Amino acid sequence: MFKKRLSVVIALILMVCMVAGCSQSSKKAESTNGDNKKPVVMKVGHAHNIDTPRHQSYLKFKELVEQKTNNGIKVEIYPSGQVGDEVAMIEATQIGTLQGTRGGPFEKMAPEFMVYTLPFLFDNLDGIEKVTMGPIGDRIAKASEKNGLATLTTGDGGGFRNISNNKRPIVTPDDMKGLKIRTPGIESIIKTMEVFGANPVSIPFGDVYMALKTNVADGQENPPVNMESMKITEVQKYLSVIEYQFHPDPFVVNLKWYQSLSPEYQKILKECAVEAMKYNDQLIKEANQKAMDNMKKSMEVMVLTPEQRNAFRATVKPVWDYYINKGICTQKDIDEIRSLAK
Repeated sequence: MFKKRLSVVIALILMVCMVAGCSQSSKKAESTNGDNKKPVVMKVGHAHNIDTPRHQSYLKFKELVEQKTNNGIKVEIYPSGQVGDEVAMIEATQIGTLQGTRGGPFEKMAPEFMVYTLPFLFDNLDGIEKVTMGPIGDRIAKASEKNGLATLTTGDGGGFRNISNNKRPIVTPDDMKGLKIRTPGIESIIKTMEVFGANPVSIPFGDVYMALKTNVADGQENPPVNMESMKITEVQKYLSVIEYQFHPDPFVVNLKWYQSLSPEYQKILKECAVEAMKYNDQLIKEANQKAMDNMKKSMEVMVLTPEQRNAFRATVKPVWDYYINKGICTQKDIDEIRSLAK
């Protein structure tokens, strides 16, 4: 009986050793085989729906990153505000519960991003990428680090902004005087409307259609694609293509998380972000042109000449001075941007 029990014990010991040996071999293989390393998960969120340029460019980013890292980084995209509104997503990225986000009040990422919103800073969209994706853009983007964010790149947040209204055609600054123009809560827009002579009215985006229909506001300002989405043609008669302002679209990630990545992965993320953002900018350009073509069918559209646009530009120096005095930028910054963007 004793010999039988001893045989059983010995057999169990041998079995345990075999299992342990296999386990150690497996762990050793895993530690030496880079393909078996656990991938880095990158969760990114945004507030737009899945049909928008922002989401489509996020998909491009995911495809590029996973391909170039051989799935070493797996990108998870949360659209349509699934993980919070835009402010909440910026805050979540700052504390690291999200790895990245785009959209929302970019001044919370870094006040220096507001320089891009100076009225008539840019004359054409083609020159914008030279600035936002070049040394000047890198210098501005670095300011986000003080808020715990790394900016991978900056693109087009929606195209040039134009003005519609129900009262009269707008082709000179005098035509703006006294008009109640709906504005979002963005300081540079409010101040620009004031120097144009209009009366800014702060109304949430979702309420703009009814505000225009009921004459709470005479007009509003937005990029063409936004105007079309709010069915502006049903409640507005005149559209002036002034192209007075551009909004940036910084792609920010949590700074500590980004710094924890290998230099190779950091480089890949930046390269993929730039390529995806250029795709975003092209999609926005195409969408705005399509929206403008549609609105021309049912609205009276005035495309300002360079001379007419310059008359508006002449009124906005107080807005530039305000941001210079506020420390957001210098006249040298403005001159440098305008020179490069031509």
